[in-house]
Amino acid sequence: MYTAIFVGLYLLGWSVAAFLPWLGWSVATRGRAGLWNLPLCLFAGIVAALAVPIAGATGAAGLAASFAAAFLVPLALMALRQWARLPSPAASPHAEVPPQR
Repeated sequence: MYTAIFVGLYLLGWSVAAFLPWLGWSVATRGRAGLWNLPLCLFAGIVAALAVPIAGATGAAGLAASFAAAFLVPLALMALRQWARLPSPAASPHAEVPPQR
């Protein structure tokens, strides 16, 4: 029972750490972070946090590294998404002119 509680608390903490970059990016860009990116950020943060102890980092340093990974990986995903956007189409040379009477 205690193991389930601690695993649940780890998942909750990693989820909060992965949520913060999305929240900050959403506030900074006035809601243009994309709601569909939220599950992606949470999943990437938890996977990155789980990869730290699998890679061999344990103890207090491993715990801190897992929370840092849970924060930094979604932040990197959001930054890559921002800088990898497709350019918007250029404006038409013949802009819509209102009809004249």
